[in-house]
Amino acid sequence: MSNNKTNFNEFRKKFTERIQNRIEDVFNTYGDGSCNLIEPMKYSCLNGSKYVRSLLVYATGSALNLDPELLDQPAVAIELTHTYTLIHDDLPCMDDDDIRRGSPSCHIAFDESSAVLAGDALQSLAFQILSQKKNDKISHETQLNWVNFFSNAIGLRGVAGGQYLDLAINNKDVDLKQLEKIYTLKTGNLIAPCIMLPYMLCKNYPEYSKEMLELGLSLGVCFQIKDDLLGYTSSSETLGKTSNKDEIRNQPNYVKLLGVDEAQKKLNEQKDFFNTKLKNLDFDKTIFAEISNYIFEREF
Repeated sequence: MSNNKTNFNEFRKKFTERIQNRIEDVFNTYGDGSCNLIEPMKYSCLNGSKYVRSLLVYATGSALNLDPELLDQPAVAIELTHTYTLIHDDLPCMDDDDIRRGSPSCHIAFDESSAVLAGDALQSLAFQILSQKKNDKISHETQLNWVNFFSNAIGLRGVAGGQYLDLAINNKDVDLKQLEKIYTLKTGNLIAPCIMLPYMLCKNYPEYSKEMLELGLSLGVCFQIKDDLLGYTSSSETLGKTSNKDEIRNQPNYVKLLGVDEAQKKLNEQKDFFNTKLKNLDFDKTIFAEISNYIFEREF
């Protein structure tokens, strides 16, 4: 176990530095002529992120024996998109949160219009990065598959749709089935590409697409339930954002519906379900399993 922990820490350090460097390279390339819009974009992307999603991209690649060089584009695109969703999520018209990653949210550090435009520009930039021909080992067909899958994952039938439903249930009674659907849409659909985009580089794609997609969506639901628990059990200082925010907004979540103990029990059940899928794909003894465990055990 100690060796696994050491390997995980080494992996996290190595690829956190890698993704930070790749994102900085992108901003250095596209910063000229940005009318200063690059500043709120950089502030939000490089200010305290754990880069969990890009770590999942590289961990999936490791489990599939892929060259990390082939994974930089999807890793960067997913991180830029994740940051765009956080910027917009914090806006007064959404969750109205002044703190993100331990610092003032983008609309507080700059202003509301800058935050909206920074989020828009990050999403656009993500697809520009994803579709560029940068490596001859990545086929045009794969890049088209990337763009098609990712645009679907974050749009009407994915993250955006899930966020819309999440806002619509504010101050309303919902059941667990409705809540799981929302979590699958808004969180699972930004975790699933971390697995699916690397898998699209494999020779056996799309043979195991269903199993790989289910793995990502399942991990996304686990991620969100863990967030619900942390919102009630951790401080704002630890979380880097306002704790107990859902309670303040009267927003339904697993803890609000079940209580802390039963929500933890539900998370454990989801974790068992996820680990079964992990084992079925022979991912259970890989660095991907270590990253997944980090998600379950995290305290912020």
